[in-house]
Amino acid sequence: MEERIGNLAAEGLLNYFLEELGPIVYNKAVADVQDRLQARIMEVDIEVHEDEFQYWRKPERQKKSK
Repeated sequence: MEERIGNLAAEGLLNYFLEELGPIVYNKAVADVQDRLQARIMEVDIEVHEDEFQYWRKPERQKKSK
């Protein structure tokens, strides 16, 4: 709109947008965070995995690397 509005009208318009659009933006941000956290949780086992029964294999690795 090319029409100029005063401070009170601008504040009212801003409050309207915040009340109407704020929850949409907030909910989208929460959903994005949930998706990101879910992806990170799925990767935890890969990042912190330790092979079982490695006691006897450790000396073999040291011999091969020397």
